[in-house]
Amino acid sequence: MIRAAAAALLGALASAVWLALFYAAGGGPRTEFNIDPPRFVSGVYPAERDRLTGLTFAWTGPEVGLRLPGLDRRVPWTLTIRVRSGRPDAANPSLTFYVDGTAVRTQPTTADFEEMQFVVPARPERRGATLLLQSSATFVPGPGDRRQLGVMLDSLQLRPDGLVLPPPEIFGPAMLAGAALAAAIALLGVTSGSAIGAAVLLSAAQGAVLAHGFAPYSNLADFAARVALSIAVVVAAGAWMGRRREQPLRNTARFAIAFSAGACFLKLLVLLHPDMPIGDALFHAHRFQGVLGGNLYFTSTAPGGYAFPYAPGLYVAASPFAWLVRREMGDVALLRIVTAIADTIAGLLLYGIAARGWNDRLAGAMTVALYHLVPLSFRILTVGNLTNAFAQSLSVGALALVTTPALRIPTGGTTLALVLVLTAAFLSHTSTFAILSVGGLLVAVLFFWKGGPALRSPSRAVATATGLSIVLAVALYYAHFGATYQTEIARLGSETATAAPDAGGRGAWQRAIAIPRYLHIYLGTPLLILAGAGAVDRWRRSSRDRVTLAVAAWGLTCALYLIVGVLTPLDMRYYLAVIPALALYASVGASWWWRGGGGKRRVAAVLLAWIVWTGVETWWSTLV
Repeated sequence: MIRAAAAALLGALASAVWLALFYAAGGGPRTEFNIDPPRFVSGVYPAERDRLTGLTFAWTGPEVGLRLPGLDRRVPWTLTIRVRSGRPDAANPSLTFYVDGTAVRTQPTTADFEEMQFVVPARPERRGATLLLQSSATFVPGPGDRRQLGVMLDSLQLRPDGLVLPPPEIFGPAMLAGAALAAAIALLGVTSGSAIGAAVLLSAAQGAVLAHGFAPYSNLADFAARVALSIAVVVAAGAWMGRRREQPLRNTARFAIAFSAGACFLKLLVLLHPDMPIGDALFHAHRFQGVLGGNLYFTSTAPGGYAFPYAPGLYVAASPFAWLVRREMGDVALLRIVTAIADTIAGLLLYGIAARGWNDRLAGAMTVALYHLVPLSFRILTVGNLTNAFAQSLSVGALALVTTPALRIPTGGTTLALVLVLTAAFLSHTSTFAILSVGGLLVAVLFFWKGGPALRSPSRAVATATGLSIVLAVALYYAHFGATYQTEIARLGSETATAAPDAGGRGAWQRAIAIPRYLHIYLGTPLLILAGAGAVDRWRRSSRDRVTLAVAAWGLTCALYLIVGVLTPLDMRYYLAVIPALALYASVGASWWWRGGGGKRRVAAVLLAWIVWTGVETWWSTLV
């Protein structure tokens, strides 16, 4: 307990220091209007893009408001906007700038984009500011667009003219969050050095997110405190249960839990950040509201105009918690939280798969980190493909059950659990249904063919569970869309036969030569190198255990759908689906080279550092 208390104190102090440092160095809030305006900016319409130049901008209404509670007014601030009148005639309006209701300056706009600067005068006696830009005239584009338009905004930035501190009310929640996470990790029984390192790194990452953009003027710090306390309670409970076991937690298991806790915390901070683009998350919120209203059966449109059933598994899983939030943006937050938590559980399951199935705890610990650091793993959450991410997490749960020694036909409980998890995954996303159903059958084949007598019974269990899950998913949901399948399959067959381009205008050859580029962008070159080394290691060992065969079947299934994606305009999200298999194989490769020492260890260290850098850059780039 003394170590936990010391870690909590360090986490609290480090959180305050990092928050102040990042805020002072951050340069103030900024938006480029390449996404819809943050909710702190009122009076601005959704972002648009000029078709000819590709420039993103947003039209204002008669007034643009910017409310920043807690803004440090000991020094002046400069508001810089890039703006043009955008008028179809020469009647360019003027902009009047108000600070706290008082007019400060009026400046005319021009037909071309130009930068305007307005000074927010220092007022040391008060905190916070309410800024207003008022257009002297508006116009209505036409009968089809009745908006009252002021001017076109390309960017907006507020910078301090001196050293400033964050709003004082966010220090307390930030320090509480840092203390809670640091104490929980210390309670896991990690070394003093590890506890100190975790406290410093997590508080630094938290400070960077809380100090960025419009976050200091929002309730993100309060959210961080609530999330950190919740995660700390779960981690502390896990630590207590670990102490009651006959065998205490290994250091690798402690790392896996601590890394998962930190990753979940930081992902949620980024996903709920006020500068986070809404992406497709609002679409899911509307679908969620439909499910809450009793409508479970609906279709959506994929790129290229293909209609497909939009399975409601995520919405059903989130529905028991719907009473906790308000509709619309509250639903967006809820769905992001549920998806991120499911993703965290999936990462921990991968540790168990490697540690138990391969008896390689170092590889298991590395798998957890690699799974979270793959660029596409987090990008799928930030762009808002939440149902696909949730189904992916359920797929990892199915993989964990497939590889457990308890899975065999006489053991009905494990087989039934596999049926339930597979059915839930099938009912969560169409591409997961397609990939996981084929993958399950291929696992059964490899178990029977390569696993020897010991895996004959598990083979039958996997085949039975997969078959029953397919029947259940079709009966419960997919059978309602017979006409949709008939139409879209006929269209797909016609387009494939005529070598029609996909939604991006690419033919089969262009899709094929783009594969290396997408592999690098989505998965990362270092991960692929380590995964190749891991596959070689399993091959040279002539391994025919459950995990090796199941992961091989998973990878082969994704390769099959990659080929289908080249030959047809159909995309089944195989890049996302293959991430767990690659993370497992890459961890084996990294573990093999690390234990080899010398040059192999140095190569593994470089590749792992490259993966960490790419993953952190991916997380941060969603906000900047």
